[in-house]
Amino acid sequence: MPRQERAERSRARILDAAAEEFDSHGFSGARLERIVERTGLTKGAVYFHFRSKLDLAGALVAEDHVDWPGIVESVEASGLRGLAAVTELTSRVATIFVEDVRVRAALKLSQTVLPPEPGADPYAQWAGIVAGYLRQAAEDGELHSAADPQDIAAVAVQGFFGAYMIADERGGLDGLQADVDRLWRVILPVAR
Repeated sequence: MPRQERAERSRARILDAAAEEFDSHGFSGARLERIVERTGLTKGAVYFHFRSKLDLAGALVAEDHVDWPGIVESVEASGLRGLAAVTELTSRVATIFVEDVRVRAALKLSQTVLPPEPGADPYAQWAGIVAGYLRQAAEDGELHSAADPQDIAAVAVQGFFGAYMIADERGGLDGLQADVDRLWRVILPVAR
């Protein structure tokens, strides 16, 4: 195996191990020794790629390996709009949070030690996307004329991330999809 390919695989193993450690223990509880142990690599190999726990955290947060715009585009390309599109989008995002430890770790790290830069509020970005679908729903008569898509979107995004954080804290991400479905079942009748 070529050296560069071996280095890339080692780096990926290290990031996977670090993500599992940060997801399980948070930044302050994470231990480099356990990360090294999880990789099956030597301590020197790990330190070759990352000098510190903070370097590992920074790499996970900066990685953004999920194609979030692509997910939005795929929902739009499916022909869904309005309420069907917004519920499909949140369902897909919930699945990613359940299945992808790197996403979970990056979210935890960005809430604690590595917050987004000023003006780069991911919650506001998600609320904007959700509000766009809710405006479509209003145009299609799926929402009450007095319903404010931006307010509903803000509550939905807060509810989604709150549901995720509670499920994660309780160790029960397997119920996140049901929580997201319940969120929309409660919000939408009020807005119709």
